[in-house]
Amino acid sequence: MSPMLKTTITFFAAFLLLACQPEQIKQQDTGSHSTGSQGKQVQLVPNPAMVKPGSGQLTLPSTVSVSASPDAPDSLAALGELLAQLGVSQSPNDNAIIRLVIDPNLSLGEEGYQLAIEENVTIKAATDTGLFYGVQSLRQLLPAVPQASYTLPQVFISDQPQYAWRGSMLDVARNFFSLDYLKQHVDRMAAFKLNKLHLHLTDDQGWRLEIKSWPKLATVGGSTQAGGGPGGYYTQEQMRELVDYAARRQVEIIPEIDLPGHTQAAIASYNELACDYVVNSPAQNQCTDVTGAARLALYEGTCVGFSALCTSEKPDLTYQFVRDVLTEVAAIFPTKYLHIGGDEVLNEEKASFAGFITEVDRIVASLDRELLAWEEASVGDIRASSLLQLWNDQYNIQPALDKGIHLVLSPCSYTYLDHGNYDGQPNTYTWCAKQGIPLARVYSLTPEDYPQAVGVEGPMWSELVRDSATADNRMWPRLTAIAEVTWTPKQQRNYTAFTKRLSALQGHLDRLQIQYYPEPDVNWR
Repeated sequence: MSPMLKTTITFFAAFLLLACQPEQIKQQDTGSHSTGSQGKQVQLVPNPAMVKPGSGQLTLPSTVSVSASPDAPDSLAALGELLAQLGVSQSPNDNAIIRLVIDPNLSLGEEGYQLAIEENVTIKAATDTGLFYGVQSLRQLLPAVPQASYTLPQVFISDQPQYAWRGSMLDVARNFFSLDYLKQHVDRMAAFKLNKLHLHLTDDQGWRLEIKSWPKLATVGGSTQAGGGPGGYYTQEQMRELVDYAARRQVEIIPEIDLPGHTQAAIASYNELACDYVVNSPAQNQCTDVTGAARLALYEGTCVGFSALCTSEKPDLTYQFVRDVLTEVAAIFPTKYLHIGGDEVLNEEKASFAGFITEVDRIVASLDRELLAWEEASVGDIRASSLLQLWNDQYNIQPALDKGIHLVLSPCSYTYLDHGNYDGQPNTYTWCAKQGIPLARVYSLTPEDYPQAVGVEGPMWSELVRDSATADNRMWPRLTAIAEVTWTPKQQRNYTAFTKRLSALQGHLDRLQIQYYPEPDVNWR
C-alpha cells in the first residue's frame, strides 16, 4: 500500500457561506439547492440528502439564546465555539433562539439530523453525533469570519450519510507528523463530516507508538524517517489525548500496526525478531540498500517488500511480540477495529503468511476487537466480521465477499493521495495512476458498485511528504470529494455543482489554515 504499493478547536469550519450567484445554476446541476425568493444559494459540502427551501430569511442579532438537550455535550460545545468565532454572544433573551434537540424517535440513523431555519434555528437528531453534524451544516450557512450581522436563509434540511466509513489515512510512519498537526487534521475532517482517521503508525522507516513492554520500538525504531531526519514517536498518553480530542469531534482513530511485513523499524530495534535467512539472503524487489548487515539496521529509504517478522523460524517469539503489541494498542484505542496491515509479504515468508493472519485474528478476537487488514490478508481464515481494505483496483476480492466480509474502499487509482493532483506534479508517485489522481477522478468513484462496502478512505503515504504544507497540498481539496462521495447518494452527486459549492468554501478553507492545492476546476476567488 504505498509508493510501491503502500507506499482551538475549529472543528467545524468547512463550510459554506450563502454565496449570491448572479447566474442560475443549471437544472442538471443537482448538487446545488436554490433557496428563497432572494435568489441565494444554499450550498453545502457534502451535499445533503434533502433540502426544502423557504421563502424568507432569518437575521441573527448580536446576542442569541441557546437551548440544548442535556445529553448533547459535543454539539453544544461545537455551537458555542461557532458563535464565539463569529463574535455572537449568548444570553437569555427573546431575540433569537438556537435549539439543539435530541429526539430518539427521529429515523435518520446515528449520524443524521434535521436543520430547520424559520423564526429560529432548530437542529434535531437522535444522537449528539447527529446534532454535531447539524452544527457543521449551520456553520456552512454562515460566513467564515466575523461580520456586522448574519442573515440565514429559511430552509429545512433532512440529512444522513450514505456510508458509515468516511475516512482519511495519514502515514505517520514514513515521515513523522506532530500531535498538533494530527489535531488540526481532525478539526478539518470534522468540518466535512469525515469520521475515521486511520493512522499508519509503523513501517520500515519508523515505529511511532510507545509500547511499554518493548520500549526500544519507539526509542530506537522511532528515531528516523524516510530521507533521514530525527523521526519521533507518540507516547501512549499523547495518543489517548488525541483519541479523546477526536471523539469530541465525532472522529474515530483507527491504529495500524503493519504486520508481518513493513517491520524493519521493529527488527532494527530488536534484531532477534529477524530470521537468519532473511539477514543473509539477497535483497527482494531491487532493494539494494538493505543487503547484508543493513538487514538489521534502521532504514531511511523508500523501497518496500524486504522486511518480515520471522513467523516460520521463530513462531513463539513472533506471536508473543504481536500479542504484547496489540494488547497495548487495544488499551489505548477504544475503536472496534485493529488494523494489522498484512500486505506485501516477503517471498520467503509467504508459505506461513495465511497461518500468520489466521493466528493474529485469534489474538485480535481475544482482545474483543475485530480485524481490519489490507486485502492480501483475505488468504487467512479470518472472521466474517472482519473488514478488508481494498487498495488494488484489480484484486479478486470475491472469495472474501463470499464469506460475508465487508470492504473499506481505497482503490489506488481513485484515492491514493500520495499521487499527484495533476500529471507530473513533483514529488508524487505514479505507479498506480500515471496521470495523477485529480479532483474529478476522486469524485468519480462510485462506491455503490461495491455492495459490501462500508465506505471509502483516502490514504496518503508519506515517503515523499515531509512537512505539513505538502501533506495539506496532497490531501486537500481531494478529501472533500471523498467526503461527498461517502455522504451523498449517487443521484445527488454532480461534479460541476460540487466544484461551485467548493468554490464558495474558500474562506472556510483559508480560516482552517489549509494549504490546499488550487485545483483549476474550482473557481477560487
